[in-house]
Amino acid sequence: MKRECEKALQDLERFLDGEIDEPQRSLLDAHLVGCTPCMERADFKRHVKQLIASRCGCDDVPAALRDRVSALLRGPVDVSRDV
Repeated sequence: MKRECEKALQDLERFLDGEIDEPQRSLLDAHLVGCTPCMERADFKRHVKQLIASRCGCDDVPAALRDRVSALLRGPVDVSRDV
């Protein structure tokens, strides 16, 4: 596998999720246009993400769970608390 392909595939998930900056996005776009195997991998992953979102994104998250996850993301976890 080419070095460019390895780098492209490393960044692919973040690319598909819109989590990379514009210069990186442009470089990856250019690579995908010129590399059929990487484009096919990107198309497959995009399809899988869309399928998962269509099947799993419809249930409401319980408020208690949402609050707990938000608290975990905000700061350190107190491991002495009951889980």
